[in-house]
Amino acid sequence: MKALQIDFAPRQRWYEAGTDKRHRLLWAGVCVVMLLLLGASVATAWKLSHERSAVSARVTTLRAALEAGQESAARSDDLSAEAAESVQQANQHLNYPWANMLGILERNAQPQVTLMSVEMGVVRQSNKLVIEAADVGAALSYVENLRKQPAYASLMVVRQEKTGTDGAQGMRFTLEAPVAQAPEPVTTRADAR
Repeated sequence: MKALQIDFAPRQRWYEAGTDKRHRLLWAGVCVVMLLLLGASVATAWKLSHERSAVSARVTTLRAALEAGQESAARSDDLSAEAAESVQQANQHLNYPWANMLGILERNAQPQVTLMSVEMGVVRQSNKLVIEAADVGAALSYVENLRKQPAYASLMVVRQEKTGTDGAQGMRFTLEAPVAQAPEPVTTRADAR
C-alpha cells in the first residue's frame, strides 16, 4: 500500500503565489514603490552631497577672509547703524573693567557700611550701588571716600530708605555714578603680597 498524501494547501514558492491577475498587480505595485523609494533616497543623497560641498566651499571662503582680517560681507551688509551701535554698547559693557571698579570699592570698604549690590545701568549709562549703613553719618562718610576716586567723582545719592528688622534700625541708600572711562588698574591686597 502506498502512503496517502493529503495536502490542504498547494506547495508554492513565495514568488509563485497567486497566479491570478490581482496578485501579479500587487507584486508589481510593491516593486514599483520600492523602486520609487530607492530613487528618492539616491536623489536626496545627491542633493545633500552638493549642499555639503557648497557649504564647505563657503566655510573655506569665510575662514580665508577671517584669517586675512576682513569682515564677512554678510555681516557688514546686514547690520544697520542702530544695530551696530547696540552691538558696540554691549561690547563696551562686556569689556568694562569690573575688577578695577570692585577693587576701588574693596579699598574703601568700611565696617559700618555694607555693600548690597553693584550693577551697571545699560539705559542710563551708570553704575548703581546699593549700600546699608547703621546711620546716615557712616553712609555719607563712605560716599565722600568714594568721591575721592576718579571713577566715582560724580557719585550721588539717588534714594534713601529706612530699614528695620526685629527692632534694629538701619538705612539703605542707592548711589549712582555715570559710567566713567576705564579706571586705572588697582593693586589689590593679593597683588601687594
